[in-house]
Amino acid sequence: MISTDFDTLFKPYLSLRLSAFDNIKLIAAVLSDAGEPYQCIEAHFQDAVNAQVQHSGYFVRWKETWIFCGITNDYNAAITLVSQIELINMASIIVKDVPIMTMQQVSFMCIETAHFDHC
Repeated sequence: MISTDFDTLFKPYLSLRLSAFDNIKLIAAVLSDAGEPYQCIEAHFQDAVNAQVQHSGYFVRWKETWIFCGITNDYNAAITLVSQIELINMASIIVKDVPIMTMQQVSFMCIETAHFDHC
């Protein structure tokens, strides 16, 4: 059910590669527009390939789902569902206050990104 909701809400944006912070703003805007409760988070997480490596990333917790927005300094990140929540260090969570954009602002951001990527 969550995967279907995720696909329905975010399908138009899944091919975009934005900065991790732009992704978190986009997700917040879409969920806010849909009237869905959510929480924007910065947290450390363990690398799935190398357990010795820790990253800091942006996430959105929505319903029982975690959405990964990218590593905090990533400027070419995809929006993905987190499949291994156990890799997130729950003790490191910092709730982020993210500005909520209108859907028109989201459209402008996506147009600017598409234009920039193809110049």
